[in-house]
Amino acid sequence: MKVNRFLGMAVTIAALTLSPALVFAQTPRIQMVEVVSSGFSGPGEKVVLGKIRRTFSRTPGMKATPGTAFGITVRPVGEPAGAEIALRWVWKAPRPGVRNKSGKLVRQISEETVAKIGDETQRTYEFKDASDIVRGNWRVEVWNGRRRLAVRRFAIR
Repeated sequence: MKVNRFLGMAVTIAALTLSPALVFAQTPRIQMVEVVSSGFSGPGEKVVLGKIRRTFSRTPGMKATPGTAFGITVRPVGEPAGAEIALRWVWKAPRPGVRNKSGKLVRQISEETVAKIGDETQRTYEFKDASDIVRGNWRVEVWNGRRRLAVRRFAIR
């Protein structure tokens, strides 16, 4: 009987000791992503990031060859600073789409990454060979869960 009471008191003390840590533990919350830059690169070059135009919108375009890449850099904004969050990058190709490893045509390629709130993160899509190049308007979207946070378009000629 005394053992059960002692065990009950020990559990109560442990719960009271841990409860402030549970109350103050903050789940990461992302408010938005700031698009820092986006741009193209040619074969063997680093992606040249251009400034974002805030007064008017124009889809940047480039004639693609194998090795051409385009990318976007974002900075997640939220709290607490430095917390890790999941981002999903979705690359949407124009019709008819690109062939995946099994040879099937797909119009959407996605990639999951972990980013830190307040830190810049960049992703690029590269045309590995001539069969990957699909001319038209490509779109990259950045998602967190079911929320779309950013979109950029790229014209491939």
